[in-house]
Amino acid sequence: MYYSIENQLNKLFKYIRLVYQKHLLKGILAFFCIFSVSSSFGKTEIDVYGHPLFLNYAKIDFTISKPISPQKIEGHIQHLNNLTIQALIEELDAHATAFGMDDMAYLLLLKKVSEKYYGQTVEAKLFQYVLLKQKGYRTILGFSEDQLTTYAHLDFKVHNVLFVTHQGLIFTDVSFAKNAELCIESLLEPSKGGRAITMNERRPPFYNALESKYQIYFEFEGMLYQFRGKLNQSLVAYYKELPDVEFGQVYLNYQLSINAKQGLVNDLKRATDGMFSSKKIDFLLQFAQNAFVYKADIDAYGSEKFAFPEEILANTYADCEDKSVMFAYLAKEVLDLPSVALVYYLDHHLNVGVAFNHKTSYNFIYNNQKYLVCEPSGLGFKPGDNVYDVKRASIVNW
Repeated sequence: MYYSIENQLNKLFKYIRLVYQKHLLKGILAFFCIFSVSSSFGKTEIDVYGHPLFLNYAKIDFTISKPISPQKIEGHIQHLNNLTIQALIEELDAHATAFGMDDMAYLLLLKKVSEKYYGQTVEAKLFQYVLLKQKGYRTILGFSEDQLTTYAHLDFKVHNVLFVTHQGLIFTDVSFAKNAELCIESLLEPSKGGRAITMNERRPPFYNALESKYQIYFEFEGMLYQFRGKLNQSLVAYYKELPDVEFGQVYLNYQLSINAKQGLVNDLKRATDGMFSSKKIDFLLQFAQNAFVYKADIDAYGSEKFAFPEEILANTYADCEDKSVMFAYLAKEVLDLPSVALVYYLDHHLNVGVAFNHKTSYNFIYNNQKYLVCEPSGLGFKPGDNVYDVKRASIVNW
């Protein structure tokens, strides 16, 4: 009887220990779960074209009282610099590296960060200025009694935004506000020097969080074609925030994303397989003319804007520049044909010259290469048709 009770007591003690250990383990796991959650608690989330970025930086409250003066501006700059924002810069640099951002993409990121902390205020503009200066960019401030503008020196041209000239350099309003009204400002450069903001004209950043689809119906010589596939909506959103970069090579270099390219380019290659070279060009030209509804930029955006291939595919509408970009891009990718842009400044028009080595079927020769003029924006135009005088066109090599 004694051993039986002892055995039962031992079993009871073992059960108690197991229960204790089980609850202790739960407690430890709960602690680590709470710790894990609390480690992200208090971080600021920035949405970057569908990518959530978390920043540890705690907002520094400050208010620029009116009227704004150089003394007040410099006082706040010193205040922000004394509290150091280098840790924030290091966080942003890590994100920039991960997404392959160039200076232009980084600039737009700083704008998002500043407005996340301070909204669309003069404080946000001053905070952006301090961040840019910490990064070593050449920036200046414009100010009036109640307004502040952050200007930066870019090594590429943009259109439709305000700019000022300072010490022989052009500085662009990096809010990139279109149709902004001119106002009387004084210029201030509290700390001198810095480098220009550059743009990688070979490729865009590696944004890819969002996805959408395209579907295009197109008829050629009585046959109906259907093209559909996936788009990188993150890149489309990024392109919409870019300022109007001067028309040039970048618009062809920023190719379709991998999924869109594999879809549309490969489908067009299959569709034109077996055709003569001239008919292939005609096919792509009619595709550019008919697959995208013509819509002037002033109606679509309220001002002139050059679009990238992915953006055009997402919009499903385009003007003469956009249709020309898409046609030239497809001529290059589908047919391996280089081209030049023909810009008729007096006529506010643009079309394309495609390299075409034919004895008689060409419109002009440029750098010892024969070119065939193609008009992507007008319906019914065949390769070689052109209502504009090529001699009046400025040729842009892309």
